[in-house]
Amino acid sequence: MNRSSLSVSTSSLNIWWMLPGLGLIGLLTGAVIRSLAISGWATGLSILPAVGTMAFVVSLVLVNWQRLHRWAAHTVSFLLAWVWIVQQVGPLLDERLTSWRDQAAELVIRIIGWVRVLASGGRGEDIVLFVVALAFLSWWLVYATVWAVFRQRRPWLPVIANGTVFLVNYTYVLPKPDTEALVLIACALLLLVYHHVMQRRAAWEAQQINYPDLLPLRAMWAATVVGVVLILLTAFLPSTITSERAAQTWETLRIPFRMARAAWEDAFSTINAPPGAGSISFTARTAPLGGARSPGLDLVMTVRSSRLEYWRAVAFDRYDGSGWVNTTGELARSALGVATAEQARTPLAAGETLPVTDRRARRLITQTITLAQERNDDLLSFGGTPVQFSLPAQVEHLVGRDENGGITPIYDDVSLVTSLTPLSAETTYTVTALVSVADVQSLRNAGTDYPQWVRERYLQLPPDLPARVRAEAARVIAAANAETPYDQAIAIQDYLRRLTYSEDIPPPPSNVDLVDWFLFEQRAGYCDYFASAMVVMLRSVGVPARWVRGYASGDYDPEQGIYLVRENVAHSWPEVYFPGIGWERFEPTAASYTSLPERPLQSAFGEEEEGVAGSFGGTVPDPGRFEELEDDLTASGVNSGAASSTAANNPSAAGSSLLTGWFSVVLVILMGIGLIMLSVRLWLAHELRGLRLSAAAYAEMGWLANIAGLPQHPAETPAEYAQRLAHLFPEHATTIHGIATAYIAERYRRGAVTRVPTEDRRQALRRALTRYAIQTAFQRLWLPLRRGDRVGAGSKPAR
Repeated sequence: MNRSSLSVSTSSLNIWWMLPGLGLIGLLTGAVIRSLAISGWATGLSILPAVGTMAFVVSLVLVNWQRLHRWAAHTVSFLLAWVWIVQQVGPLLDERLTSWRDQAAELVIRIIGWVRVLASGGRGEDIVLFVVALAFLSWWLVYATVWAVFRQRRPWLPVIANGTVFLVNYTYVLPKPDTEALVLIACALLLLVYHHVMQRRAAWEAQQINYPDLLPLRAMWAATVVGVVLILLTAFLPSTITSERAAQTWETLRIPFRMARAAWEDAFSTINAPPGAGSISFTARTAPLGGARSPGLDLVMTVRSSRLEYWRAVAFDRYDGSGWVNTTGELARSALGVATAEQARTPLAAGETLPVTDRRARRLITQTITLAQERNDDLLSFGGTPVQFSLPAQVEHLVGRDENGGITPIYDDVSLVTSLTPLSAETTYTVTALVSVADVQSLRNAGTDYPQWVRERYLQLPPDLPARVRAEAARVIAAANAETPYDQAIAIQDYLRRLTYSEDIPPPPSNVDLVDWFLFEQRAGYCDYFASAMVVMLRSVGVPARWVRGYASGDYDPEQGIYLVRENVAHSWPEVYFPGIGWERFEPTAASYTSLPERPLQSAFGEEEEGVAGSFGGTVPDPGRFEELEDDLTASGVNSGAASSTAANNPSAAGSSLLTGWFSVVLVILMGIGLIMLSVRLWLAHELRGLRLSAAAYAEMGWLANIAGLPQHPAETPAEYAQRLAHLFPEHATTIHGIATAYIAERYRRGAVTRVPTEDRRQALRRALTRYAIQTAFQRLWLPLRRGDRVGAGSKPAR
């Protein structure tokens, strides 16, 4: 077979040489598409493999259609994608739309409406459009990958694109698609090797350099072995981050993904939460009220606590008629002028105390939480009001302004707390919290002198709230003769507990207020509806309340002394604000896994000058003396307990662990580099086997020079190429010219006697080319940084 006919030029792509690349592209994009199809984000994603298969066939035809201009090819691909995706999405639309034309028209109308909603600042709710978006994304990944590899010769772009999509999906779903991840990594490495081998093969044939017929297959085999070994070596890397600085760096790297997630949630606010992003992931800004739910029985975490509590995750403040929105992070982001809500969170070092002010009728306790599952949202759960964590954390809280217009953090309005270190299964952390020991009389006497931030945020209701909801709240309160906010809350709580608890309810109708639908039409539901109804009814009569998500207490195991918290106790409940005391839990949901808060009628010790003694004994410090709270933490052993629960509070242990971790990383990197160098050396020796000494020496010199960024130009003769190299390496000029002269004599002068420079001189040339390659790579990385530093140092502030 004539090797020139196997060139990878765009004018004559040979299908036989394309087959290995096509196979790798199919596996690479297939892994990404399968991870999306099995993620569970929405019903209907099973169409994605069919979309990807058709995209693969279409891209193969268009890539080999050399006379078709690229923009024409892209247009044809888009039109075929639209036709095929409409055909696949058809079963998800109204069954009365039987023809392709009707289905296409329906999708166009939905897309136009969706764009208008987003342009006006609304949130998309069409789940079919979410499926269409992922279908187009899958088509584009396959088509762009085939096109970039075989027409543009840029494999890095599609590898990065596929990896980014996979990483975003991998971050938020459970169980993790680990098999697909390994396939993606292996195929990405092999695809890059395949592309490089094809490029070198084309260059060798253009220069008429002999090479073994099976060189591409041998190169792929060698790359496969090296890739598998490197993947196995990663198993020895440390699985946890012990450095707070490393954790903060990771948090910074995650900001673009979180920004993309926030935009995605705005565009498709009603997507289903897959396992790991649903019942045990609460960090989404919205919580729509939906239809039937079926929580699992898997263990989420265990909690060791001296007091039964609900384990809070996220507090929501805004009701829009269809669900709840957490606006705390957005308000903080706007006040601080940062890009994302995550950047507006306040970092909290391990063991650092959160300066809350509402501490009357509170008691300090310690809660030790051990996770049974990986938390992909890094959310920290707790009971009561948190004041200290044994892990470095970020607190999302309200940010206000003082009388002078300055920024004032409000730590009594915390919506959520996330860990700065990844939360994997078996992670244990300690929370020091203030839990309520308020008695009924204290709550009745709390009054209605609410802070401004409470009145502004926690009395909000949609302007189109049906009047009968307000009327029903007023009727219930009047019937109970409830005058104080506490008595009004109890009256509404008792009223709602008489409704039917059911998790098997129909999907709620659209364009109606769902609390109104629950109270007057459905009359049955689960915790989301009971808690929403109580918060809305209380707000309608001027009592500030918020909607909270998390977990009920769980099952108590007396033998181990812990609470077993499973997915089936994922719960929501209302909290009512009482001036000076803070947020108090109520329970309108009469379910088997819930419990009413226990409150004594009055304090067992009565009022004291510096605080209110709770029924558990001890006096809680006065809000104006926060230093005493820190003393209480230390005296009660809370700080020491937190320190012993994590290496973050033990400098020697943390330093030792960090040193061991970095030593392991360096060792694995050095082993990987050594293995790569050895594999390359063995591969090169194997590929040069069978060539005469002069041809082998010239091919080796050219290969090393090419890595160093000094390839032989197609129009350059061996003598001219040797002259250029000798100019750059004058100390090795004799060796370079000797290799080139021997190669020319052997190739073009039959029977000529050739003398190749000795092995010692060729080894010295190898070292010189290797050093040059390393220096060149270092300069490419370092010079832009130096240039940026000089520009930054030389810049002057604008006047």
